Amino acid sequence: MDRRTAIKLGLTAAGAAAVGTVTVPGRSAAQDLAPPSGCGFQVIGQLPLTGATTAGTALDPDHPDGPRIYSVTSSAAQALLGVRNAVTGELIHEVAMPGSLGSWAVTVAPDRRVYTGSYSAGGFYRYDPDTRQVTSLGVPVPGDTFIWTVAAAPDGTIYGGTSYNGHVFRHDPATGSTTDLGNPVPGERFVRDIGIAADGTVYAGMGSTTMKVAVLAPDGTVREVIDPPEGLGAAGYAYDVDVVARFLVVRFDTSTGKAALATYDLDARRWSPVVAGVTSLTIGGGRIGTDIYVVRDGELVRYALRTGQITPTGFREMSGGGVRVLGFTHVPGWSGQTLVGTVSDGTIWHYHPGTGQGTLLDSTLTGQPVAIRSLAAGPDGLVYAGGFFTGGLATYNPTTGQTLGHRGIGQIEGMTAHAGRMYFGVYPGAQIYEFDPGQPWAPGSNPRRIMYLAEREQDRPFAWTSAGDVVAFGTVPKQGAIGGALGLYDPATGESTVIRDVVPGHSIVGLTYANGMVYGATSAWGGADQPGGDVAMVFAFDLATRTVRWQTAPVPGDLSTGGLAIDSAGHLWGLTPDALFVIDPATGTTLRYRKLWSYPWDTVKNVWLDTNLVFRVADGYLYGKVQGRAYRIDRATMELTQIVRPASNLAWGPDGHLYLSRDHNFWTWRFC
Repeated sequence: MDRRTAIKLGLTAAGAAAVGTVTVPGRSAAQDLAPPSGCGFQVIGQLPLTGATTAGTALDPDHPDGPRIYSVTSSAAQALLGVRNAVTGELIHEVAMPGSLGSWAVTVAPDRRVYTGSYSAGGFYRYDPDTRQVTSLGVPVPGDTFIWTVAAAPDGTIYGGTSYNGHVFRHDPATGSTTDLGNPVPGERFVRDIGIAADGTVYAGMGSTTMKVAVLAPDGTVREVIDPPEGLGAAGYAYDVDVVARFLVVRFDTSTGKAALATYDLDARRWSPVVAGVTSLTIGGGRIGTDIYVVRDGELVRYALRTGQITPTGFREMSGGGVRVLGFTHVPGWSGQTLVGTVSDGTIWHYHPGTGQGTLLDSTLTGQPVAIRSLAAGPDGLVYAGGFFTGGLATYNPTTGQTLGHRGIGQIEGMTAHAGRMYFGVYPGAQIYEFDPGQPWAPGSNPRRIMYLAEREQDRPFAWTSAGDVVAFGTVPKQGAIGGALGLYDPATGESTVIRDVVPGHSIVGLTYANGMVYGATSAWGGADQPGGDVAMVFAFDLATRTVRWQTAPVPGDLSTGGLAIDSAGHLWGLTPDALFVIDPATGTTLRYRKLWSYPWDTVKNVWLDTNLVFRVADGYLYGKVQGRAYRIDRATMELTQIVRPASNLAWGPDGHLYLSRDHNFWTWRFC
């Protein structure tokens, strides 16, 4: 298949299916890893979780050597800035971004230098296309680990926005100085995007509660704060922001999962009617006069800012997550300007307004190792691993060492085996999938999505357990919303139940089951940036009556719990970031707890799931992961003995051994 494939709009389904893209959802990759045979800690190797995921991308349409697309490829090891020809898709160059795992924030300055901001460490970088070198510019806002956006002003000044303190910063390329301009909307934690007007005025889109837009002078002085249009909802983000002529263009993302576009006339000081279903990123990238191109309900459309008229194009082939509309450039062979965009898997797309013709270019970016987000034992004797951000699923056979990688599923926050099948909880929108291991991998049908809780403001299904006839899961809500949910699904009948606020205002981050009861552990952070209460809870939910039998706070002052396990005596054990506890499951009475070390509950921003806990019948010990370490735990003394460091995930394998991961590394702890 040619790397470049032209698409005439209105193709038949068969014709559209022939379009080449980098990611084929059903494609699987297999390899064999020698199964370990020793005792204790054993290195298995890297699972087939790889991908070229590009959250941050920008276009230089007038580069003297041809138009360039700059994309940051996320990695479990070290992110890469990729430089490609925007016309042919050819990979020109890739360079490492030291200390960065990925980026949402990429912009091209007037002098053609490229600025990026990273997540995980909050680093700020500059790339010089002449020298092909990346320079670290430090951390512009100490304490903020995520730079969501960077934007270049007409005079070359660079502005950026961060979380979790919601600051704006300014960088002066002439002097090399970077200034923290502070939080423009007190109480908001996110500056999600920045747009800059021709006169240098800065517009900062805020979240995750008010969805306001802060208006700043070039020196950072807050001039005003613009409220969002009425009727959008109570919480969310001003997710994408740009300024086109006299119009402030904003794409909102609400806590109920609704994506909507609205324009604010800066002269008349009023909002236009809201346009629902707009999902594309880089909202002002496809501007032509006072019209912009955006993706609405999966289709590229032209939107007239002056009149509100929407003109469909029929172009839908740039499907996938994270579609960006970057801008116009000249493509040889087509008269006039061609619209260029990308998809988060690295695909480049073109659309030519004059002919109504579109083109997809396969990604040429180098695939990177994907961090393991979740681990669980399957019903088929395999260990299952879900990928972070890029998504994907890998399986490992402990007997043969064979691994298999699958694409076509997003970031699995948690999973479990139940009644011969696997159930996956996928972020965002708390998507619940059912997978039959006895049938071929076929995204859309196997695994198939059985629940989607975005409209209920749920986002991350971390907690899972097999519970008699049903499979149970617990969720964290979307940022800005309050209160997680307990979900129940009966595969025999297809009946599903979702119970919000089992503990009001809390998220559910741990689950286990015994004797008709689902036991749950909560985090007081129920989606908002402030905890909902002064202590985390454990509860017992009676499946027969569908009621809460009891709830208790096992560790005074702890704002999050986590992993739960039932031992051979029937006691309920739990592990928090700084304590171990045991509860009588019949009454909810805390029998004992032990503080393990100190923890900064008074300053920590957010804690959801930080612990895993399992019980091994053969030796009577608990095994847990907490604070990046794995331990053997003596129930009698509550003493912890470290066995592995570092570790991010711990799970029982189907062969009776422990499986652990950190970033893209995959290990086992074998009992002999």
